[in-house]
Amino acid sequence: MRRLLTPLLAVLIAFSLAGCIPAGKSGKLSGQTDIEASASEEEVFLLYPQLMLLSRKLDEAEAYHSLGDLDYSLYLSEALIGDINDFRSTDPDPFVCDHLDNLEHSAIVLNNRIENEETENEWHNHMTSVIDAIGQNHVVEEEIEVVINWRTEHWLRYFQGKGRRHFTRWLERVEIYRDIIEPVLIKQELPRDLLYLAVIESGLNLDARSCVNATGPWQFMAGTGRLFGLRINWWIDERKDIVASTYAAANYLKYLYSLFGKWDLALAGYNAGEYRVAAAISRQKTDDYWRLRLPSQTKWFVPKYMAALIIGRDPAAYGFKIGHVEPLTFDLVRIDRSTDLKHISRGANCTVTRLKKLNPALKRWATPPGMEIDLKVPAGKSGAVLAVLADIPPEERVSWHRHKVRRGETLSRISSRYEISQAELKRINSIRNAHKIREGMILLIPVKDSGQVASATSKPKYKESPHLPSKITVRKYTPPRGHTKVVYTVRDGDTLSEIAERHHVGLSKVRKWNNLRYSSRIHPGQSIVIYLPPGSKAQIADSGGREYDPKRMEGKKKLYHTVRKGETLTSISRLYKARVSDILAWNNSVKKDLVYPGDRLNIWVESN
Repeated sequence: MRRLLTPLLAVLIAFSLAGCIPAGKSGKLSGQTDIEASASEEEVFLLYPQLMLLSRKLDEAEAYHSLGDLDYSLYLSEALIGDINDFRSTDPDPFVCDHLDNLEHSAIVLNNRIENEETENEWHNHMTSVIDAIGQNHVVEEEIEVVINWRTEHWLRYFQGKGRRHFTRWLERVEIYRDIIEPVLIKQELPRDLLYLAVIESGLNLDARSCVNATGPWQFMAGTGRLFGLRINWWIDERKDIVASTYAAANYLKYLYSLFGKWDLALAGYNAGEYRVAAAISRQKTDDYWRLRLPSQTKWFVPKYMAALIIGRDPAAYGFKIGHVEPLTFDLVRIDRSTDLKHISRGANCTVTRLKKLNPALKRWATPPGMEIDLKVPAGKSGAVLAVLADIPPEERVSWHRHKVRRGETLSRISSRYEISQAELKRINSIRNAHKIREGMILLIPVKDSGQVASATSKPKYKESPHLPSKITVRKYTPPRGHTKVVYTVRDGDTLSEIAERHHVGLSKVRKWNNLRYSSRIHPGQSIVIYLPPGSKAQIADSGGREYDPKRMEGKKKLYHTVRKGETLTSISRLYKARVSDILAWNNSVKKDLVYPGDRLNIWVESN
């Protein structure tokens, strides 16, 4: 190390006599060797730890910029430039000045990028700051507005065709659970139409589980379920409880509607997550669900819901015949201590299997210890169940112990240790073969109840207002007053500068309106938002953004071209030395830039 530092120190001490050289004018000093000029960054950082600190500040500013916190990133980069100037005022050697110049240049570039990305003061807020909710004080309509378009019609055809058998079963389940779900939605001041959200999420299957472990009729992920008051542990999963999960879903949907103010956006947020939808609105500067670029699954999710809602409102009109279905009825019994289901089934005069079917949230053969639950029993049996529970002698009351199987243990040895029969141990833990227990397996062991009443229990929370994190920011762009909004669809051969020139607006404004950086590229089919000032001479045809300017046709003659097999718009444009976008503008009947043999196209060419 000493051998490495000695020559470098000598060089830097010599340089210190010269001071900083202005950026862009620094070069190799007289007598400076190539080895000295190429001293590594690590060596400079070793001698000047201040440079390493400044470099880390630049990295931190760029990190906050990439996370979307433009305000704090700008603050850090401006502070960095000040620190660089302070360090430069100490008159360091030219070798250090080169590094300072590079850091300053990077900070200035970052500042420029931030300023180009800012539109209004709203753009300074990070996505996690508190929102003034778009939908505050909105009145919830009685029915959700249905939009019929080609995506909705696709699902209508599917449900009446290939999906008819499944959808018929779903409609039958609607009649089973309608009297449970609709009163909850009404109580939460939500449209009853939201019942069909559970239909397309799970087919109203209480045991449904997706490939990403979303569970229950409303398909909650574990984290979201807990956020809205559902208890999920080794004993119970309230995502499968039709009452608890419906309350949680109603609270979640109410929250989403307060964010977006539109049910199509709220439903999209339910599927893709509110952060993703809010980011799309902020980035694309539109809150029109049908124009937002969202994940493919979400783009099809809302039309699927609307198709299910259309059929659900009048099944017979779409050829569905639903026979008589008995709605689900039950009584609720509050239980505050762990109780074997066989005692409850005896009082309810039903099998344990029937009791488990009424309570799919229960994962074991007993109610959970230390938790209050509202257990569902057959209608009219609540009094008998309570009487049986009151008559259970103390010696038959049990609590539960979780035993982790150790190496060499057998079911016989474990049952002897806890004074329980092997048959009962196998029944409680759903073990078919006693020889197949393995090390690390968890066994549920009934032990005598301590006699303590579970006063400090976990109580149901799904009816309570959830404690949600800070609302997210939905950045909506407010156009200049009096301007007309136009959406231009990019065609083959278009450039951003040409689009701006055609519409008589500045290129920088087009970038600002569409959140495009200088390095951003546009592609055919992309939608570009443009705000035309009052009295603008730009004329937009009804053909999705294609322009037709008669003045450009002066001095040209019109031809007709019949498309031959194998021809494309690109090959035709080369044949006539015209742009594809011009051919599209001349032929409004061409859809999606596709032509077919036999199509007749209008072509304008030079008259000479």
